[in-house]
Amino acid sequence: MSPFIFLFLDVNAWNHKAEDLWGLRADEVTGQSFLNLDIGLPVEKLKTSIRSCLMEQDAFEEAILDAVNRRGKPFKCRVTCSPIVSADREHHGAILTMGEIKEK
Repeated sequence: MSPFIFLFLDVNAWNHKAEDLWGLRADEVTGQSFLNLDIGLPVEKLKTSIRSCLMEQDAFEEAILDAVNRRGKPFKCRVTCSPIVSADREHHGAILTMGEIKEK
């Protein structure tokens, strides 16, 4: 399972893999703005992608960023953003998934 985050800019869910990757527990981040989190991921570089994902019906955004995990190890992180859209086409947030890109 990949680390995932459910948000509408504020974090609503944060799984155990995200805790292990970034070193913050769910109770520390739930209700906080994802864009203000101090994790080893340059979240400011995701602002445009996240906003686009939250506003467009069929948006799927992906970025590859340099990141540093909670143990201080640098890695390439693939971040995908998928919108949560109801049957009546209303946006209810987004799901971010993150994973390390393994070098060959």
